[in-house]
Amino acid sequence: MDEQPKIPTPAPVLLRELNYSFTPIIVFVIVALAAIVLWTKRLGPTTLQAEAESVDVIVSSTQPGVLAEANKDIRIFSKVASGQIVMRLVGADPKNPVPLTAPIDGTITKIHRYPGDTNAVVAAGEPIMTITAPRPDRLIAFLRQPMTFDPSPGMKVLIRPRARSRKTYEATIDRVSPQLAPIRGQLLPPGQHRVEMGLPIIVEKLPSDLHLYAGEIVDLTIYPGEVTAK
Repeated sequence: MDEQPKIPTPAPVLLRELNYSFTPIIVFVIVALAAIVLWTKRLGPTTLQAEAESVDVIVSSTQPGVLAEANKDIRIFSKVASGQIVMRLVGADPKNPVPLTAPIDGTITKIHRYPGDTNAVVAAGEPIMTITAPRPDRLIAFLRQPMTFDPSPGMKVLIRPRARSRKTYEATIDRVSPQLAPIRGQLLPPGQHRVEMGLPIIVEKLPSDLHLYAGEIVDLTIYPGEVTAK
């Protein structure tokens, strides 16, 4: 018996069958991808730029006078010890110059007034010298808008220096500002000059083996889903 020729399936019918078979799968994949993207943005890790900060202390006098004496070793970038006399000031009693001492151990990063200069006359409270602590004691980052999560103290962070070593260091957020503040220029994208507001985030308990310079920029990855009790 001769085989009967197959009747071809009309294109509209074939297309309808394909829609019935594959449309649910395609929709499921799209929804799953959208859910993954949303989860990553809201609950997944977020990487920010952070700046290393050191303590800067101003040396000043409680009374007006004239700077009369400074140790020859007192120069820019000289190291000083807490309590060390850095200058003397002639005030109300010329016979008893007032010693000006370093309040912390650190490095002289700026000299505003110097004996013998035309600006050696200083007023009470006027900056004479800036001393910077030996190493940064915290990191500051800014969460840009729109904020996809609420940062809080105790959230896990990973610190990645950009130079010398690619080792990562684990820490936690210590403080979060209650209000937005202008993002520092060095933490803005290159070429951006307009003021942008962000939420300041502070990491204070830095690992002891993390060596940074004041002002150094690092990558700070925040894990919103991992919180340590404070």
